[in-house]
Amino acid sequence: MSQLQEADTSITSTRVRAAEAYVRALRTGEASAAVQADGYLAPDVVLRSGSEEVVGHPAVLARITGQWPLTPVFMHGAWAAPRVEGDKVLVSAEFGPMGAAPARLELTFGFDVAGQIAAVTQTLTPQAPVAPSAGLPDFVKALINGALANGTPMCVAYTDESGAPVQSLRGSTQVYSDTQLCIWVRNASGGLVAAMQGSNPRVSLLYRDSKLRTTLIIQGRGHVSTEQAVRDRVYELVPEVEQNHDPARRGAALLIDVVQLQGTTVRGLVKLTL
Repeated sequence: MSQLQEADTSITSTRVRAAEAYVRALRTGEASAAVQADGYLAPDVVLRSGSEEVVGHPAVLARITGQWPLTPVFMHGAWAAPRVEGDKVLVSAEFGPMGAAPARLELTFGFDVAGQIAAVTQTLTPQAPVAPSAGLPDFVKALINGALANGTPMCVAYTDESGAPVQSLRGSTQVYSDTQLCIWVRNASGGLVAAMQGSNPRVSLLYRDSKLRTTLIIQGRGHVSTEQAVRDRVYELVPEVEQNHDPARRGAALLIDVVQLQGTTVRGLVKLTL
């Protein structure tokens, strides 16, 4: 091998190591990884990600150090080995189903004459949105119906008669139809029932599974049904443990007409307006 070839090989090896160090810091957020990446960043390095531009060694180093919103996602990515294309090094990663996560990440590294990283272009490919539907998607129904068993009970928010906001966990929340949810409210004379019978029957519901980064936010309008057939069906839909809190069925059957649904799920972004 000639001296020129040896020099080219050395330069390529240094660039690959620089890319590897940067990726390790990005995907882990570890302080030791940031220390290693530190020496590979040029003083005037520029990071471009979409319309955002981060300029200078301290700022770029900070962006690959510590815990950022996507660090837990990057940590579980399938990262390909760096590949050399001309004077650039490219690294890509793909991500499994996680809410609020991209489907793919591509990094392109450019270098200065000293072999330090002078430019990084970061391209994120978002997850495909869930196909529009006329009602609640089946997988959303499954999330709601299994919320209590999953340890992620639905949080319901409403305003009381004085206009004050109120929140409570409602383990009996279930899907009643393609466009409706239902709750068996054990205290038929409580604040939730009173609010639904008042001038502002609007409610908001939140589902959050942090392990899967799945979030559902639902806006709706509630009303209490006194029809016996409806009461029976709502009671029979709720989980057994909720039934056992009110075996005499003294509670109230609350139906919620879904007005809007939006969120991030393992199936992609979901958005629905009824």
